[in-house]
Amino acid sequence: QGTGLSEGEIGWTLLPQHAGRGYATEAANAVLEMGFEHYGLRRIVANLDARNDRSAALCERLGMRREVHKRGDFWSKGRWTDSYEYALLRDEWRAARGT
Repeated sequence: QGTGLSEGEIGWTLLPQHAGRGYATEAANAVLEMGFEHYGLRRIVANLDARNDRSAALCERLGMRREVHKRGDFWSKGRWTDSYEYALLRDEWRAARGT
């Protein structure tokens, strides 16, 4: 496979009253599967506000690893804040699933 469009980005927004029920994990896993298996992506990333502990925990549940911590690069909720970039390779995702 070439080096064309081989990377995708994933993100989510969840209403607070629906948090903690596994919806985001289930949906994100489905998107990862579609990205890796249907679209043949090699790598999928997630960029998030470093203050968002729940999104960081979701990334880690998905098997993603934190690769980047940017300082003061993200404007959110009225101020500059840090951001994280998490990533997962298709081979890592498949290995974790035993496929």
